[in-house]
Amino acid sequence: MYLVEEVHICQFSDTSTHLLTSFITKIRHLLWTTMERSSFRTSQRFQRDPSTPSNEPDSIFTLATTSAARYVSNSSADNTTRLDEALSGMIRHVADVDRVTRLSLKNAQLKEFLSYTPVILNASTTNIMTRSKFYRLLFSIAHHNIPIRRFMAGELRLLGAVFSCLKASLREQLGPQNMIDILRLLQVLSYEKNVPLEHWANELISFLMQEVIREPEPEWMPYCIAILCNLASASKSACKRIKISSSYKKFSRQLMKLLQHNARIIVVSSLVLIGYLDEKVRDMVYCTENVHDTFMCTFNVLTIGDDECMMTRQIAADLLRRLVVSESSIIPGIPTLASTGKNVLNYGFFIGSIQQTARLLVTLDPRTEESSKIYDLLLAFCSLQQLRSPVCQAIIRCQPTETQLTTPIVAITETCGLKYGESTENITLKAIKLLSHLLKECIEPQEQMPEIGVPRGQLIELVATCLDEAYDPQVSEKIQKLQLGLRLAEVISHDEQCRQLLLNVCSAHLCHEIATWQFSKNPVVGYLTKPPKERLEPLDPEWTIYGIGIILELCRLLAVLKDHSKVHKDQYWKLLKDERIIPFLAYGISYGDQETVQQAFLTYSHCAQVPAFPSHLLSEMVASCKSTSSPSTSSSNIASQKESTESKKESDDRVGSGEIFFTDERSSQRALDDLLRKVTLEGMPLKDAKTTEVFAAYERKIQMLQLREKELEQQLKNSRPIGVQSTQDFEVSIAHSLSNEFLDFLDIQFSQNTSKIRELTLECESLRERNTQLTDHMTRGNLEMEQLKIELKDVKQKGETIEQSLGMCITEKSGLKAQLNELLANSERTAQTAQMEISKLNAELAQNVARMEVFLQENRDLKRGFEEKSVEYEVLKEHVLQIDAELKAKQMEVERAHLQTSAAEQKTLAKEKELVEAERHLKLYESRLSDRERDLKSCQMEVDRLRIDLETARQNLQKLEQLREAMLSLASSK
Repeated sequence: MYLVEEVHICQFSDTSTHLLTSFITKIRHLLWTTMERSSFRTSQRFQRDPSTPSNEPDSIFTLATTSAARYVSNSSADNTTRLDEALSGMIRHVADVDRVTRLSLKNAQLKEFLSYTPVILNASTTNIMTRSKFYRLLFSIAHHNIPIRRFMAGELRLLGAVFSCLKASLREQLGPQNMIDILRLLQVLSYEKNVPLEHWANELISFLMQEVIREPEPEWMPYCIAILCNLASASKSACKRIKISSSYKKFSRQLMKLLQHNARIIVVSSLVLIGYLDEKVRDMVYCTENVHDTFMCTFNVLTIGDDECMMTRQIAADLLRRLVVSESSIIPGIPTLASTGKNVLNYGFFIGSIQQTARLLVTLDPRTEESSKIYDLLLAFCSLQQLRSPVCQAIIRCQPTETQLTTPIVAITETCGLKYGESTENITLKAIKLLSHLLKECIEPQEQMPEIGVPRGQLIELVATCLDEAYDPQVSEKIQKLQLGLRLAEVISHDEQCRQLLLNVCSAHLCHEIATWQFSKNPVVGYLTKPPKERLEPLDPEWTIYGIGIILELCRLLAVLKDHSKVHKDQYWKLLKDERIIPFLAYGISYGDQETVQQAFLTYSHCAQVPAFPSHLLSEMVASCKSTSSPSTSSSNIASQKESTESKKESDDRVGSGEIFFTDERSSQRALDDLLRKVTLEGMPLKDAKTTEVFAAYERKIQMLQLREKELEQQLKNSRPIGVQSTQDFEVSIAHSLSNEFLDFLDIQFSQNTSKIRELTLECESLRERNTQLTDHMTRGNLEMEQLKIELKDVKQKGETIEQSLGMCITEKSGLKAQLNELLANSERTAQTAQMEISKLNAELAQNVARMEVFLQENRDLKRGFEEKSVEYEVLKEHVLQIDAELKAKQMEVERAHLQTSAAEQKTLAKEKELVEAERHLKLYESRLSDRERDLKSCQMEVDRLRIDLETARQNLQKLEQLREAMLSLASSK
């Protein structure tokens, strides 16, 4: 029933190249290691072509944009030729994977060119060759550049234009290769979760289902079932549309047959569709007895892949992740082991499958999405406490073979140092995260890093590279890379040899610069130091939360290095005594994910060693965060901040990880939190909700908060800080600082919520009346629709009556022809008379037929117009909703701008008053200065007079001395 095959991975190798590369690597790292196992570096396995001049891509995109603009304005033969030439140049340019991964939406020419794409594809004047080149170009870009693919699928709404090309290909019968090119592009674009399902979705789903159940099987069927798998995985609405299709029963039976298919993409797509659509078959395939074979089948598809059809590994990796990891129903945002994966460690093939999956990181190009999905899967496994150690040990124990001399951990280390560009920055971050897990598993047991084939010098260089990243708040990847670099440094600092090298790389001066940079630039410091009512400006989510992680990781690193360096010890205590660390702890505790909260409490345990640490400020900030609406900076919704307005609109239809199998989202805590948030913060009316139900929801929320408090207290008891001699001392130091404030906060919040519930009860009563009015309005609308349906039935009946009359006319015509033949046999004169009568009847019959055709055409036009008006009504309804949402957003922006303007005007008035006061003081100082100058002149004149008197006295004194000497001489002579 399942595809169960042996996994055979082969890789080409050159013995001479391996020996030469190993010798060079040993010489380079002779100071840090004694043996190197890797056969060749990643940079050699994926050698890039010589880079093109920097101005060549700009010229290509400029030419293509200009040609597309001319073609849109005038689709003449000359403009078509220019556009084809420009498309050929772009296809040659994106043939290199490295060039595609370096493309960015920051390039204005590329973005403008993509905006012309739907217009050109939808144009009836676009020929087949031009469209084929567009298919190739868009597929090459979307397959390897995920940000641009997300832009094309979401904001650009390219799926609708491509589907119109698919209908044109079917109508004009352009052949199987053209069909495959279009379906391949649809498969890549539909893989994104932000695809808006518009009026074309029903027709596309119907076509795909018909192709899946078609006999004999068409060669493009794998692409059709893969597109259905993408749509069902992304949207509940797509699942509903599949289920209400007329061919769903036959399609469901076909899915069971396709589990035995030879194509792996068909097998794994069928498994996913069964999980989303058919409950009976899902319970059978994913039950305890059969899930063992399901895991084996999915792991085989992942490790073997499918060379004939793309994105097989991506779908298999997503399926494995949903089978093993799900979201906790008690505490939202925390990964937990799914019910289908509770026995995964007992499967004998699990460890071997993990090793085979890890070996893919050696053979796959790290720039591809397949490699990124492998990292996502392994990181998801490592996020679970039950699987982290077995998975890490399995990867570490992978030994080199004759055909594959490079081990997975060596390939991961090489990927950490890649510098391909912005689009590959995420793969580097994922590799650093996974490497930190692996090295922590290696070093922690014995406080020493064993021989794993990775030189210590290479790890130190990697840490230095991460810490040397430019401090640019606009590039979140660089900030996150700095955070992960500090985490990696903390992990390897437990090894003695690495620690001695880290003391130079992570110098105390560098740690001081990083801390000062965050304390002075991170907006969370100024945000939390303001009163709660003045926190109006939203914070940048990625910059804030990653910056908090930098401080937390820096504190952990200094806690290890302080015992081995006096300067690091001084910096460690200086960091703990700095009160600017309090906003980081408060924000991490209030809005962080599980890992951030845990690290924040651990950092607080270090801060508690400082006798004068102001714990009351921390508790006040945490309480102020809880009393205000949480800003959009939680680490759990960073990815959702990047989605467009359309993706937010479709968010209610999205299917979360793990929910397709055995979870009930209605009873989850996330649903409860969303309900209470909409009631308390957004003022959402509850319509017909009962007061007892609202009270029950709040009581359940309080119970969850109490359970959460007990869990946090238990975590605090388990994480005793360094320097506290007993667990009791640590509990007392934490309890006095946070417990009372937290309980007081809960009482205040409950009393506030109770008063809000009383107000909402009155609002619910008024809304019931409004609901009754709307129900009456809807009833009148339904009656009008029934009247229109009755009129449509009358038109159809008239058409049927006319068709019957036409049949009667045709019957009469045949009878007249028989009579004419009889009259011709009787006499020629009678025949001529009859012929004239028949001609008259034929003329009348032709007129009746013409009238009938005109009436039928009018009926068809009326029906088509009615359908078009219905579609236009739905589209206009969606546009109205979008305009309302945009209007509300603009109104909020205008209000915010008014507030900012009023604040600026107040500041201006204050500055003007200060300026007037300063001018008055300046004049006063000038008058005082003039008085001082006059005093100085008088003093100077007095000094001159005294100098003259002194000179006169000196002369008189000299005369007296002479007189005295004369008198003395006179006396002596006597």
